[in-house]
Amino acid sequence: MEITDVKIYKAKQRGPVLAYANVILDNQFIIRGITLIDKDGRRFVSMPARKLRNGKFRDISHPLNSEVREKLTKTIFQAYEEFLQAEK
Repeated sequence: MEITDVKIYKAKQRGPVLAYANVILDNQFIIRGITLIDKDGRRFVSMPARKLRNGKFRDISHPLNSEVREKLTKTIFQAYEEFLQAEK
């Protein structure tokens, strides 16, 4: 699997949400609505989720192992840093 494109969208409100991202895999599959979060000095991505009837949230899509999650997180935050530099 290759991450072929990452689009970053600025968050409209201040708080732990830094931005949103859409990721294209292998120029064939898109994941929309990934949230970039900085909470308590820890940066991570939150995958798109839906609310269940019991009030809990469940990811719609997500990496199946930590290696893929790490690669995805690193690539998304690298695109976020480039996005910030382009805004200056």
